[in-house]
Amino acid sequence: MAIVMGTLTPAETIQYLIQPPPETLERLRIAEGLGKDFAYRADAVRATLVGMARMEGAELAVAVVEDQIVGFLLLSFPHPQSRWSRAALGGLYEVAALEVARPWRGRGVGTGLIRTALTPRWEERILLASLDPEEWDTRGTGLTKTAYRQMLLSLFRRGGFAEYPLLLDPGLSHDPASLFLVRVGARVDQARLRQFEGLLGRSEPRSLLQLNLLPREEREAIYRRLIPDAIFTTFGIDPLTCTDMAGNRLVEFDCPPEQGRVSIQVRGRPQDRDWCYLLKLQTLPYRDMELALVVINDPRAERFSIDREPGGQDTRLGTTGRNIPEEIRAMQAGLAPGQTRRGLRLLRGTVRSVEEFVGWMGGDCFLLNAMFYHNAILYERYGFGYAAGREEMEAIHQGFQPGGTLQARLDGSTPFRQRGAERTVRGRSWAIQDGILGEPWQPPRMYKQVGKNQGVSTFPGGVW
Repeated sequence: MAIVMGTLTPAETIQYLIQPPPETLERLRIAEGLGKDFAYRADAVRATLVGMARMEGAELAVAVVEDQIVGFLLLSFPHPQSRWSRAALGGLYEVAALEVARPWRGRGVGTGLIRTALTPRWEERILLASLDPEEWDTRGTGLTKTAYRQMLLSLFRRGGFAEYPLLLDPGLSHDPASLFLVRVGARVDQARLRQFEGLLGRSEPRSLLQLNLLPREEREAIYRRLIPDAIFTTFGIDPLTCTDMAGNRLVEFDCPPEQGRVSIQVRGRPQDRDWCYLLKLQTLPYRDMELALVVINDPRAERFSIDREPGGQDTRLGTTGRNIPEEIRAMQAGLAPGQTRRGLRLLRGTVRSVEEFVGWMGGDCFLLNAMFYHNAILYERYGFGYAAGREEMEAIHQGFQPGGTLQARLDGSTPFRQRGAERTVRGRSWAIQDGILGEPWQPPRMYKQVGKNQGVSTFPGGVW
């Protein structure tokens, strides 16, 4: 049994218990106002929860305050006779039950239950939620059916669910207020997703422009899959609310409804000058996707002002101007060109997230420009190929071989052209940043096919 703590008020602490054993449920009291389907009888609610805890393949989460259960959530396999069960699609679950005691509603308990229950393994699963107005406690809340529906929609959207057409689930009543919601985990493979979509008879949005037209909570829940889990855990950011423990919003999504692009910015702390994570994705003509920019920094590390010339002009990370003293400091600290701080070692995982996202969108590849030499080498190692620039990369490698023109220019004339720099990726990159090619660096155009490794290496055996 896992326990997650949360705070309601200074005097009230809530515990979220995941998979509590039956004996724990037997010991806890049932809060007043819990158990709509059981006429609010505590003994019936407790017996039902004990039965849920013993269900094979099901996962139960309960919210507890001062030894009383104030809410519960059950995730389970679909009913054996349902269309979803008959489809024999692995990794498909449903929200079988969700209830919060009447006095505890509107206090974040439902959000806490969903947040606690959706552990990382749920990113490999598809979760359904059929919400029928016949089962809603509008009387207990005093909400109209329309307001109750909106409350549920907001709650589930924060958990990454998206609304689907009503006709897809015949188990719902004919009430037009009914809700059918689906949450597709970020690591659901493309084949299983296509099979699921075949059951639905519809496809997900297939362009950033379509995604940007979705309701804010829904599109942000989708775009959150582009943020590595390690960003949330490292900086204590709630992945559902995108806030820290103090409630500060640390994640921003810029996704204009009239444009096919998205920019995601994350700060580690409200006072941080720099983003710890910045990603820009955009749609190109012919619907190709481009990773326009990705920057990952550790805001706790020392900063090197390579992004500003001594006079204060923007260098665009050293691509349009240079701050030589700061570049020397950065190089001596082990950084590569373009880095203002040490990174978080999350680039490989970020590329994988983008690849999975592009596959989910129905694409088969995405493109990018390698802004520096070392970027191109890293992307090769992540499975990228070259749309343009491979010949130039191979010529650079030859130039750094013994007797080559580039190796001969490593003469110690500047701090960036030290002898032996040709033996490392970072050494070569700093020399190229210093103009050793004799002409401006032209960023290679690279592509990553979904699920495929191009096996390219223009610096065989090169060490960092």
